[in-house]
Amino acid sequence: MLLINKMPPVRFIVRCLASAILALAAAAPLVAQDPAAPGPSLPPASEVQSKLEQWVKTRQLISEERAAWGVEKATLAGLNEVRLRESGQLDEFITAARSRVAEIDAKRSHFAEDETSLKAWRSAVEKEVTSLEQQIRPLLPRFPAPLRGKVEEALIRLDAPDPDEPLQNRTRDILLVLQAYLEFQNTLTVETDIREIAGSRREVEILYLGMSQAWYVDIEGKHSGYGVPADSGWIWTEDNSIAPRVRSAIEIQARRAAPTFVELPLASGSPGTAPETK
Repeated sequence: MLLINKMPPVRFIVRCLASAILALAAAAPLVAQDPAAPGPSLPPASEVQSKLEQWVKTRQLISEERAAWGVEKATLAGLNEVRLRESGQLDEFITAARSRVAEIDAKRSHFAEDETSLKAWRSAVEKEVTSLEQQIRPLLPRFPAPLRGKVEEALIRLDAPDPDEPLQNRTRDILLVLQAYLEFQNTLTVETDIREIAGSRREVEILYLGMSQAWYVDIEGKHSGYGVPADSGWIWTEDNSIAPRVRSAIEIQARRAAPTFVELPLASGSPGTAPETK
């Protein structure tokens, strides 16, 4: 039966070499006693064994270093792979960042153009608003009490403008005033007021025909008159002869009487001119 020696190869070879050298060393004196044998004598066995041990240790160190280098090489390869992956990700990030910067620059340029356009548009709107304010301001005294009551705050701001007022607020005030003016101009409005008549304060009702003219009559139906707008405000003229007709028109407009045809005088020409019955 064949026996297999499981001894490590290196140790097995070392032992074989050591046995051979020891055998040669044992035979060395015999060879040296023969005067006819030429050549130098063999080194001592101890020296040979020492050199063999050093050679074996050297081979072991080389093997260990090679194994360590293999592990380190694998580690370095893994690290290098990680570095390459990170480098690729950084390249992708840089490319994306450059694309984003280019996109932002394009938007910034577009926004700059929009800003210039908006500034020009705002300047034009501000000039238009200023022009409208200048046209409306002289007409404010013509606004009768019921119309002023609807847009009192806007009229105050128009009459005494604030240079720091936002443009949108100024535009809003103009639109409010113009809208209220158009509504009042296209309707008949009945308003109650207190007037100084015949030395005493009396309650009167006033019927406004838009911004063109108005008629008033007291509660008793005795005192009446008419008014027309002027640059300094409304000018009122007493005319008691029209009291019954004004009272009838107001009752109809207030829906306190059935509708019927009523003739009221209309003033023509400058304020204070005698009215014409129409």
